[in-house]
Amino acid sequence: MAVQFTDYVQMLQDLEQTLRDLTALQPEKIAAVRAHDLEVLNDCMKREQAASLALRGLEQKRANMAKALGVGGVPIRQVAGHCPESCRGDLSRAVERLIRQGQELRSAQDAARAVVESDLRRVNGELERRGVATDPEDGAQPTVPPRTMRTDIRA
Repeated sequence: MAVQFTDYVQMLQDLEQTLRDLTALQPEKIAAVRAHDLEVLNDCMKREQAASLALRGLEQKRANMAKALGVGGVPIRQVAGHCPESCRGDLSRAVERLIRQGQELRSAQDAARAVVESDLRRVNGELERRGVATDPEDGAQPTVPPRTMRTDIRA
């Protein structure tokens, strides 16, 4: 059973790394918005989408592993109390790092969201000042961006 819990620890480390990757994208996204570089922003969004999909897959795998280990309904902070003593310390540290990285990601995403929303309000204000409709219901026809500027948002 200890081997399975060590696999679970590795899974938590993989989740932490994916969260770290997502966190690292946020400053790039902010810089792209501030520089009005749509190509870089689009690239960031594509990488963010790929990392989010990977995160979803890892979380499903983690849930399945937890169920197989008999800790499926146990909150992640309490899983260490249900594992063998030999891996309890590693598991506790992995959980704490994962939680901390999740908090850092939320903070970075909040900052990026604030910058994006601010820039969008500024752009909409400028469009309104110029008399350009920003709402498709107002009669403006949305334009189709070039193929290189499209992002699949179905995730």
